[in-house]
This record gives sequence, structure tokens and C-alpha cells, in this order.
Amino acid sequence: MRIALDVLRRHIDAPEDPVQLRRLMDEQGLEVKRVEHDGTGTVFTLELLANRGDHHCYDGVARELDGRLGVGLTAPETAKLQLGEPPWELRCETELCLRYTATLMTRKKRKKKGTVGADALRVLEGAQIHSLEAPIDASNVANLELGQPTHAFDADTIVGPVTIRESVAGEQALPLFAESRVELPEGTLVIADDEKILAIAGVIGCEESKTTEATTRLLLESACFDPVAVRKASRALSIHTDSSARFERGSDPDRVLTGAGRVAHLLETHAGWRREGLTGSVGSFTDPARVIEIDVAEVNAFLATDLTEAQMIERLGRYGFATVSGATTSVRVPTWRLWDVHYPADLYEELAKSVGYDTTPIELPQADLGAQPSAEEERRDRVEEVLLGYGFHEVFTDGFYGRRARELLGLVEGHPLFEHIETTNAMDRAYSLLKNNCLHQAMEAVAINERRRTLHGKMFEWTRTFHPAPGADSDRADRTRSPCSERQLLWLATFSAEPPTQWSPTARVQTGAWFLKGVVEELAVELGLPLELSECPEEHPLAIALHPGRRALVTLQGQPVGVLGEVHPAVVRRYKIKVVRPCYLEIDREVLVSEGRRPTYQEPPTSQPIARSVAFAIPDGITVATVVDCMSSAGPDWLQRVWVVDVFVMEEGGDPSTDRASPTSSDLVRSVTFELTYANPENRRSADEVNLVTETVVRAVHDQLGGQGVQQR
Repeated sequence: MRIALDVLRRHIDAPEDPVQLRRLMDEQGLEVKRVEHDGTGTVFTLELLANRGDHHCYDGVARELDGRLGVGLTAPETAKLQLGEPPWELRCETELCLRYTATLMTRKKRKKKGTVGADALRVLEGAQIHSLEAPIDASNVANLELGQPTHAFDADTIVGPVTIRESVAGEQALPLFAESRVELPEGTLVIADDEKILAIAGVIGCEESKTTEATTRLLLESACFDPVAVRKASRALSIHTDSSARFERGSDPDRVLTGAGRVAHLLETHAGWRREGLTGSVGSFTDPARVIEIDVAEVNAFLATDLTEAQMIERLGRYGFATVSGATTSVRVPTWRLWDVHYPADLYEELAKSVGYDTTPIELPQADLGAQPSAEEERRDRVEEVLLGYGFHEVFTDGFYGRRARELLGLVEGHPLFEHIETTNAMDRAYSLLKNNCLHQAMEAVAINERRRTLHGKMFEWTRTFHPAPGADSDRADRTRSPCSERQLLWLATFSAEPPTQWSPTARVQTGAWFLKGVVEELAVELGLPLELSECPEEHPLAIALHPGRRALVTLQGQPVGVLGEVHPAVVRRYKIKVVRPCYLEIDREVLVSEGRRPTYQEPPTSQPIARSVAFAIPDGITVATVVDCMSSAGPDWLQRVWVVDVFVMEEGGDPSTDRASPTSSDLVRSVTFELTYANPENRRSADEVNLVTETVVRAVHDQLGGQGVQQR
């Protein structure tokens, strides 16, 4: 906003020195962006606060300065309008109109252009607004001086009553300066007659009712509209005016008559217009008479001041907060501050500005040493240390996504993840569903990185998902019942342009499903949790989106707590990921931050353990984990470990030394080599004893799994 120093001094006895005044305005939160000379005087360009609509005028700026100076304000001269029988029939059909007034004015003959007076024209000049017709100039001056937008209609163009209402579907208007009609969103607040839209309320007037040089009768509108309704209309139509900037921040319902009176005074005094009859008024506004109580001791403790109750009341009175009689220190919020003053802390801010931020004592608040991090916070830090050590970066995603996520993940109706908590007022379709899984946003992140030619990456996020509660649809009227349950979890995603290397120790990039398996094992060791991997069943909610041969369930003591795997190629294609191969892991947060038992250091034995290798042919359908469990159960306590050291796939009945398996063969058998490690304390185990135990383990496998095709090789 541009304000001229000479015009500002009409409202308040402000310092004449531009440097001193600039410093004062900066201290009051009126940030001065530029100071210049326009040929007549000094002009300041201000950056105003987003929530202070009352600052958008000379009167508001002057009141802010008076809160510090305490010299009083001078209001511009206005005509005294009298409410009564309206000169034009008015109808208000919506609560979005808080107050609406209409004053009829006429003139006998046209006078020369620019007849609102030199003082008023200086107001326009300082704001770099060109002078037009007198009714337009007077409206602009009233808006700049008092912050009350007004509008003048050519009364001879109005057919029937003036109605304030909401637009219907498909209704069109022709805004000022527009080349063609625009369709209004349904529910837009408008001013209309029986045939057309006269104005888009709070935003802009329309061509068909504008005043011209030939206008001899005008209907002067001055109103207060709901700020949200004006903001929606302005954004939807991409029309931004001085009027909308003022209304959408909240205007003063009690200044409606004052603004109209200022316009009427300028037109009657300088332009040859006169009022006809009384001023009509409609609207639903009632002053809530909001009263806020403050504690003098608390204010002084907060500001580190020693103000008395009388001083606080006097300073708040400069901003328009009137004293309320009673046993407590209370003030009434003026109508122009109803939009932004609700709590005692808001009054603390007013007092701080009145005292002056720069003169407020510098005093550090008392602070305790703080609390030790909780055990849960420490475990979370340990998880992050592991992930950072592996090269992961933390990311933050939204709690919403659009309905298209179902299609991308391949979810169909009836799938556990198809149902979502839906938003009813999402302005963007991409935010219409609360997320019930994190795979979608992980894939979106991978796709974005690939488009930007980042072909290797690792990311993680602590987040939560939202799942419809059983019976939530039937109990919507019960507001005491939560519509959903929440699940807190940690998810990881990796991607690389290289294929998963699995066993290769020289791989340059490790990001595949085997890499995520290693991350799970590292977390298990770090947190002392017996996390294990098992076969992922088809009924798992994410199984449909993961590669059927490269996925696993993460379990804790037999209970599923997460899932990992390579993302299904079909899903990858739907996300238009062409180069990289993404993998995904998620684990319940509660598991990771729960109390575990970290392994204690054990001194290694002086003698080396004894190892034996056995190989089994395992047909498709039998998991390696089943064979491992069988051998572990059959062995003695000193069988320390059974683990896989080699896997070879061949056709059933083929020679493993010469016949390599075809990936498309339907009769594939895996030859899996296991290494059994036996404890050998103080070299007391003999080779014969170890061989005998190994034979016992092999026989157990034959006895339990031989009927299913498992044979020793």
C-alpha cells in the first residue's frame, strides 16, 4: 500500500521527518519497503500484515501510530446519513451479507470532470490511482481514507429490487473491464436485480450497471460481507481488486454508514450531487460485544514492564478497546478488530506495540534444563542412526492423496486398502483421501526422482496411516466416536537403475530387496529385537503391489509387524517409472520403539567351531526356511547356526553340473547348500561326533520332508 506523508498527517500529528516516521512505522509492524518522492511529497510503500484488514487505509495506519504516540486522531469530514425507509427496495437472502446500505443520489446536470476536490485528488495521486468520474473517485477516496469500500450503480439501469444473494449454477456476469461474460461458481455472493448481476459482492462491479458521464441518478452501495465468501469468489474468478483485498481480510460492519457518508459528502460538496430520501439498510450483523479479561500482573510478567492498570487501559483505548466496568480488568473488542482479536495474548501484543518493541526491557525468560530424552526417543534415534549409516535420507509426505492412487496400486473394490476416510471439502482432488498406505507416496517420490534423473536413492519417513473404523459409516451422527483408527509406522524405499545384485560382493549400488533384508537384520541387532522374515501370504494388503517372488513378511515372535519387497513390475509401469527398480519396506513404529534386549558382548572361544555342509534338492513350494527349522530342531543345543551358502536351480532330473535351468521351466528344483556350525569349546568335539550328529539332522529332514520331495544331494 502507498501512503503519502502529507495525507497521513491529516489523520494524525505524525512526525514530519520521513526518517523518524519510517523508524516508527517499522517498530509498529508497518514494514516500509520503499520511500520515494512523487513530486508533491514523500510517499511510503508499506508491506501490511496479512491478517490486518484495518491497516489498508490511512485511518488504520494512523490508529496504529497513535497507539504509540497517543496524540489522537482526526477523522475526515462525512455526511450524516439517516437510516429509514429505503429509497430503493432491498432484499437480503443470505447470511453472508453482514450489513448492506443503499443511498440514492441525483444531479441535474453534468459538471466538469475531477470535481471531488483537490484534497481528495491528492489521496488518489499518492496511491497512483487515476482520476475518473466523480462517483468513482469519491468511492476510491473513501476506501483509501477509511478502509470502507463502496460502489456506485447507475440507478437507471437497475430493474426491480436490489437483491443480495448467492449465485445459482450456470449463472453468468460481465465484470468491469472484462471482454466477455464469465460463469460464476455456484454459491458466489452477488448483488443482482430482476434481470442481471449488478456486482460480484466485495470483488468488482459489472459493466451493465456502471456509472458514466451521462449518469444522473446513482445508487450508492456500502456494505460488509463475509471475508471467506469474498476470498473464494476472488480466487475462483482470478479477479483481485482493492475492494477484495480489504473485504477478504475482514471489514468493519459499523463503518458501512461512515464510508457512505464520506462519499456522499465529497459528491455533495464538490460534484453537484444530492441525496434523495433516507438510507436503506439490510443485513444480519449483530455486534457480539466480545469482552476480553486481562491480568495486570501477567501482562507485566510477560512484557517485563511495570505498567499500572490505568496505563494499560489508556494504551488499549488508543487502539479502540473500550473499558468494561467491573471487578476485573476487561476491555471490549471494537468491530474493526473482531476478525483477529480473540484472546488475552492478542491484547498483550497491542500493549507491546504501544510500549514499543525496541524499548521493551531485554530479559531472557526463565528456562529449566529440560528433560532427559525418553527411552522411546532414544530408540528412535538409534533406528535413524542405522538408516543414516546406510545412506538413507529422511523425507516428509502428505497425509492425503487422490482417488487415482487406487488405480495406480491396482486396488479394486473389496480389497482391504480400497476403503478410505474421505474428505468432503477438498479444494484439490489430489487431497480427497486420507492415506491408508505409504507405498503410493513412496512410488510418487521415486517417480519424481527418476524424472529429475536421480537414478539411485534411499529414503525413509516416520508417519501414520488412517483406516476406517468398523461401522463408521453408520455412526456418522455420533461425533464422540472416531471415524478411523491410526497406524504409526516407518517406511523405507530404495531405487536404482541397476538390477538387484543379490550375492555379488562387488556391487556398486545396494538397493534391492536383499539390501532391505540386511537393513531389517541390522535393526534387529541394534534394537535387540528378534525380527525375522517369512513368506508373505497373498492376503497381505500390500501383496498385490509387490513382486510375488521377491517379497517377505517381517515378523516378531511369529506376529507380522511389517513387509518388504520389490515393487511389482505392473505397479512400476503404472507410475511411469521406466529406468529404476524400486523396493519398499515398512515396519510398525511401536515395534521399533518398544523395549528390546541388545546382545551383550561374548568373548570368542579359543577354539574354532566345526562346520559341515549338506545340500538338499528342494522342489518349488517348499521354503528354505522350512528346511532350516527342521535341521535346527533335530540338532543338539551346540548346533549354533544353520545358514544358506549357495543356491542352484535346475530342471527336475537334470544334471546340476551340466544342465542350467531355464527361467521358463515349469519343473524347477533348487539345490540349496547349507552350512551347519557346531560349537567346539576347548576343542572337545571329535569329528566322528559331529559327523554322527549331522547324519541325524539329515535323517530328520528326510523323515519329515522327504515325502514332499526334499532329498539330499
